[in-house]
Amino acid sequence: MLYIYNVLAAILIGTAIGAVLGQRNSLARITCLVAVVLGAVTFFIDSWIPLAIGTAVFLVGQGMQRNASSARV
Repeated sequence: MLYIYNVLAAILIGTAIGAVLGQRNSLARITCLVAVVLGAVTFFIDSWIPLAIGTAVFLVGQGMQRNASSARV
């Protein structure tokens, strides 16, 4: 199970880094950076809790980006 957590954490980190490079919204950028940190914490703690929280934070940040871009149009 430890390897599954590490693979999922690596996917979260990679996706969040890719998203942070393309962010224009500073609050969404902060949520992506928090997701990267929580993904890195998963590597050292070997628990699913920081992984789940990091994924939730990342998805909220992406949702804020979508809402902000649709409000501008």
